[in-house]
Amino acid sequence: MSEEKEEIILFMTTISSSLEVKKRCQKIATVMCSVKDKYTLIEKDISVDGGIKSMRDTLKDPKALVPQLYSEKLGSLGDYTLFENAVEDDKLIQFLRKEYELPSSG
Repeated sequence: MSEEKEEIILFMTTISSSLEVKKRCQKIATVMCSVKDKYTLIEKDISVDGGIKSMRDTLKDPKALVPQLYSEKLGSLGDYTLFENAVEDDKLIQFLRKEYELPSSG
């Protein structure tokens, strides 16, 4: 009996004029391939009508910008900065379980 994969939603865009946003979305997708045995990445393009509002409503954050990661089970996982820091700290799984926070500075 195999364990069911958890779905992680990547709110992203395919039509951004920002190369940086496109690179960030692609990096998340690439890194998530490393955990594809436990997690399924579902890409939701916010470029469609109402997409940005839908994303912000889902995240309960009226100012959220792409890319954002979300779990139906846990809620908002965080933005690209938190994701990137977790990856650099070798804490991707903790991030995906919502058990990772940025180390406090100072």
